[in-house]
Amino acid sequence: MTVSRRLFVTAAVTTAVAASSSSLALAVPGSIGTAAAAAPEPPYRIPIGPKDSPDEVVAKASQVRPTERQIAWQRLEQTAFLHFGVNTFTGLEWGTGDEDPDVFQPSELDTDQWARALRDGGFKLAILTVKHHDGFVLYPSRYTKHSVASSSWRAGEGDVLRSFADSLRQHGIKVGVYISPADENQYLHGVYANGSARSQRAIPTPVEGDDRAGESSVRSFTLDATDYGAHMLNQLYEVLTEYGPIDEVWFDGAQGRIPPEKVETYDWDSWYAVIRALAPNATVAVRGPDVRWVGNEGGLARENEWSVVPVKDSGNGSVDYALKYDAPDQGSREALAEARAVAQYVQWWPAECDVSIRPGWFYHEDEQPKSVEQLTDIWFRSVGRNSVLLLNIPPDDRGLLPEADVARLREFRERIGRELPEDLARGARARGDGSRPSYAVDGDPDTAWACPAPSRGTLTVDLGKAREIDRIRLGEEIRRGQRLEHAVIEARLPGGSGGSGGSGWSLVTEVDTVGASRVLTLATPVRAREWRLRVTGSRGAVRLAEFGLYRSRV
Repeated sequence: MTVSRRLFVTAAVTTAVAASSSSLALAVPGSIGTAAAAAPEPPYRIPIGPKDSPDEVVAKASQVRPTERQIAWQRLEQTAFLHFGVNTFTGLEWGTGDEDPDVFQPSELDTDQWARALRDGGFKLAILTVKHHDGFVLYPSRYTKHSVASSSWRAGEGDVLRSFADSLRQHGIKVGVYISPADENQYLHGVYANGSARSQRAIPTPVEGDDRAGESSVRSFTLDATDYGAHMLNQLYEVLTEYGPIDEVWFDGAQGRIPPEKVETYDWDSWYAVIRALAPNATVAVRGPDVRWVGNEGGLARENEWSVVPVKDSGNGSVDYALKYDAPDQGSREALAEARAVAQYVQWWPAECDVSIRPGWFYHEDEQPKSVEQLTDIWFRSVGRNSVLLLNIPPDDRGLLPEADVARLREFRERIGRELPEDLARGARARGDGSRPSYAVDGDPDTAWACPAPSRGTLTVDLGKAREIDRIRLGEEIRRGQRLEHAVIEARLPGGSGGSGGSGWSLVTEVDTVGASRVLTLATPVRAREWRLRVTGSRGAVRLAEFGLYRSRV
């Protein structure tokens, strides 16, 4: 996993698949089009252009809304990645594609151990590298011999994906898959980057002795793709139809390590379309329509991370950043104004922060996991900054998560529990202008205190007695968008600047963006009974779903 792999991270597709069931022996009737029966999506993407004034672009951004799948993904907060494959046994980070499949020999594979460790670490979804850039596949695919079926491991009958999916579901964890767009093995076989034109392809493509032939339940599609694009579609089809519900499909923009005159233009539109048809609730990240890469592999979001960002068309049904992928600002008023010249849309495209618990993405015996302090800092700078953390924990060559990593995950969860042990504002008496101030302290992300007007509104919480606070957690009701641009948080203290009798409101901290989750850390605990938040800047009437007050036990 290197930064260069993601320089092409993009998202967005508007096509859906209208497909029908048929036997593979018959003509394939599926086609690309708009699914008339589908429920209308909220406006997660709105057109803009250079003729829009800066204020008009901001107004449009304030109207962008997430889809239900994006909301569900954002609430996961903490997800896991498991890099496992031939690289685990060769010591490489990027394989060559000509590995002997027999090198894959996990002697003690135990995906239940993976699932228990992830559950105990607080993870709600985990993504397996079903295929990395080398092209080696962790399930017995019909479309390549570079897979577990060609290894003597378990006499060629092993299926890591099957074990992974079953174990995760048994432990209440959602299942995600990563299928690399790059494929060194298919390049060696003349399929990847062979210069073939896009043409209509029958998916799934029948193969000799196909065990699906004649099955009435087989759904089939006609999709535009290159030779390699069809290969990817066939593997996506296998994964999405034979392993139960898939909750996330993760892509990057990796290009194979091939001669510069060679290139494979990925068929994003067709890949997205078949995912939407076969796994309509699955999030597609980070080169996909739902989630974007934050721009670094350190797990760190920007201080102010907007979920609504400007994007531009990049071909084949996808869009890309209008600004640089690692720009320090992706969504402020200034960023939106700067992007007008090249952007075609403002889009709900929240950030995912990926990082490995070890220096490498695959297991290496000489590496050690990050400390609890490092992981905690990453959590506050990802989940605490309106993003989702994607933490990689690589299984070792036994097929187990290393004992040190398992212990570190448990310690990490315990540490976050001590950082935010109890919301002292939950159920407290709340008052304020606007409507339903109690909804900001009821613990429900789907209810919210509504400010009376843009850039104005005050919410006050009475804890009943003076309490020490050093952590503050905020959250907007993102189903209504992301709008807050600035707020101040104050406490009523003896000797404060307001009120009479020497007691008034004193500034504790300030915040700009919030989004789904913003966690603020105070350098020194503040003791007060009454706390308030004043909205002083926004791009529309703010709806605050969470005003949490905590005293850490660290």
